[in-house]
Amino acid sequence: MDEQKRNWLGKARDYKAYSLVLFALSAFLYVGTLIPSAIDGEKRPLVLGTVFVLMLASIFFTHRSHAYARKIEEDA
Repeated sequence: MDEQKRNWLGKARDYKAYSLVLFALSAFLYVGTLIPSAIDGEKRPLVLGTVFVLMLASIFFTHRSHAYARKIEEDA
């Protein structure tokens, strides 16, 4: 495997890991909003907004991971 493909493979793995970490963090925060006494009512919209942004970032990193995986397959 040449240097460029190894670079793409590394990026695909890294982006997949980023995606999983962000997804887990957003799930953890969302579960926190379901517990009645865990978060004040004033802070709940802020936490839900954060969950939304983390999920968008997770989707973005998943998309980038798949893009690099497609590049590797096309060059094979």
